[in-house]
Amino acid sequence: MELWTEYEGRTIDGAFPLTKLIRPEGRSAFFSTSNGVGGPTVIRLIESHFDDEEILGRWRGIQALNHPNLVKLIQFGRVTLDETSLVYAVMEPVDANMGEIVSERRMTVQETKQVATSLASALDALHTNGFVHEHIEPANVLAVGESIKLRSDCIRETPEGREGSELKRKDAHDFAVVLLQALTQKKTLEEAKRELPPDPPLDPIIRKGISGEWGIPEMVAALRPDTEIRVEARPVAVSQPRAEKVVETPPVELPTYPTNRVRVAEEKTGGIEGRRLLIGGGAMVLLLLIALFLHGRWSKSAGAVQANAVVPAVGTEANDAAPVPALEAPAAVSAPAPAAAAPEASVPAPAAGGTGQWRVVAFTYNREAQAQQKVESLRVVHPDLRPEVFTPSGRAPYLVVVGGTMSKDEAFAFVRKGRAEGLPHDSYAQNYRR
Repeated sequence: MELWTEYEGRTIDGAFPLTKLIRPEGRSAFFSTSNGVGGPTVIRLIESHFDDEEILGRWRGIQALNHPNLVKLIQFGRVTLDETSLVYAVMEPVDANMGEIVSERRMTVQETKQVATSLASALDALHTNGFVHEHIEPANVLAVGESIKLRSDCIRETPEGREGSELKRKDAHDFAVVLLQALTQKKTLEEAKRELPPDPPLDPIIRKGISGEWGIPEMVAALRPDTEIRVEARPVAVSQPRAEKVVETPPVELPTYPTNRVRVAEEKTGGIEGRRLLIGGGAMVLLLLIALFLHGRWSKSAGAVQANAVVPAVGTEANDAAPVPALEAPAAVSAPAPAAAAPEASVPAPAAGGTGQWRVVAFTYNREAQAQQKVESLRVVHPDLRPEVFTPSGRAPYLVVVGGTMSKDEAFAFVRKGRAEGLPHDSYAQNYRR
């Protein structure tokens, strides 16, 4: 939806007025509102594409974690405005974001250590409890009173296997880049080589985090006061490398947090546990079908009596559902950048690399004319993306998709291509096979 301004002046759940549109982005938008007791804060609205339970499930996970360094969600739920189904989340008020600070000045070592300990604790809790963040940047590091908190409305479940491991490494890399920006206002080690202080524990966290050598567990361990930090030998001028003396720094107290995996109460049709049970049941039925099929062929070739069996189809939801792409940070102080949606829960996804009706969604509109207008403008600037209007239901919402239909792997690759060419960061891949 592009005309989010039409919702200004409306009230969500009778308690949260949409005072002013702060920032729209794809199918998501942020409005200024009150926190229910008169204080100003931000509310996020997301158009529901049959994935509202997925989104609400993640927010229930944040609520259950109740981590001191994750922005609290005051209230969230479903709402319908002008026949459009939406989910919403009201966030606790924040005072500033780190993006504003580093655009004006470098942060001190002590300030950066506070950011490091707060974010490391939050990310460790997320990773331990089955979530990844994917949106770690200065604009999403927020000040709430005396606390440093990480934006929390954009997390998602960690995919299984290699994809999940890579996303955790990306979180660690982005965390290290945030610390580098705090100290130097630069995004790469090459740019900051003369400005980065060789001061444990920040120096090894930044260097090894960016290189991929360290993940979040190693960074957490390095920030604990009883951890010995070894500084690698570095060359001085043209002489032989020599070992630098370890600089003792005052202990930095890292907030402790329980690492037991949070069990979030889910509705019968949603949640990680429900999906695993459904996948297990689907696998058992699939094995039974194969056995019956082979048995039937064997019996036929041997002249045995054939019997017709009717087995109900079992739909499963893949654990490696389409990821939530990273999004641009909002311009307003307290408005975090929107995150895109997970794929449609009721549509079974094909195996990786297989064929399917996967599409890449870049924009969403409630009016077909607006969607067609966006397609025409994209064709002028990005004809190679092959934009078109698509609606899975024959009515609103009207989706602006790019690249046509493709396999799952092709769709995810096209998402990356589209972002590189300037499409919104919340573009996402989804399977629309019927």
